[in-house]
Amino acid sequence: MSKIFNSQGIIFRTIKYSESSIICDIYTREKGLKSFIASGVRTSKAGSKAAIYRPCNIVDLVAYDQDTDKLSRIKEISLGFHFRNINVQILISSIAIFIIEICRNSIKEKEPNFELYDFLYEWFKYLDNDTNYDSNLHLKFMVEFSYFLGFGPLDSQSIDAPYFDMLEGTFSNYINEGENILDSEDSAAMSLLFCTERNKLKDLHWSKVVRSRINDHLIRFYKLHVSGFRDLNSLEILRSVL
Repeated sequence: MSKIFNSQGIIFRTIKYSESSIICDIYTREKGLKSFIASGVRTSKAGSKAAIYRPCNIVDLVAYDQDTDKLSRIKEISLGFHFRNINVQILISSIAIFIIEICRNSIKEKEPNFELYDFLYEWFKYLDNDTNYDSNLHLKFMVEFSYFLGFGPLDSQSIDAPYFDMLEGTFSNYINEGENILDSEDSAAMSLLFCTERNKLKDLHWSKVVRSRINDHLIRFYKLHVSGFRDLNSLEILRSVL
């Protein structure tokens, strides 16, 4: 007899399966990253049920607990938090989708990590509050998230160590022709980002060009430290709206 578990979760991805079902990856608080099958979602009788499975949504679910390599079947699901802006405001939505793709590319473990889950949960709630909006939020997320993944940068820039080494995650006193050590201008921008609190990002006053360049560096930073980190489909959309 299959065991049943209850958990909150964040929808990472959904794909169509058969005529009326979907397969979805959900990062759950109690079980970590799991793949589920949900039946009868894509039918005329299902109404707005499919909208619950939109990526980024926070849900409460009851599911049958299968082995880690098998699909679990969802028994009951409902919204655990009602977003006001993420699903309707293009700027906030674009950042949210970018963040969820970063998460999908980075989280591999099937085991629960309460601290990481709570971090992501609070981030999406913070992003949904439009009074917190800033065009640098996705950059700050990547910095904060990297600490949970085990390669968070050490903010130790000084006159003697002005260049950020992305491979080592710290500042150094040398620069070379390689792409892993940033020049003095971008290293200074990185240092500012590292030490600026989330609610003070507006003080950076970065241009779109600088923001885009730092974004590219951070993606490179992730590719250096996360095995199999793929190119981001959401990046061009994010660039176009920011």
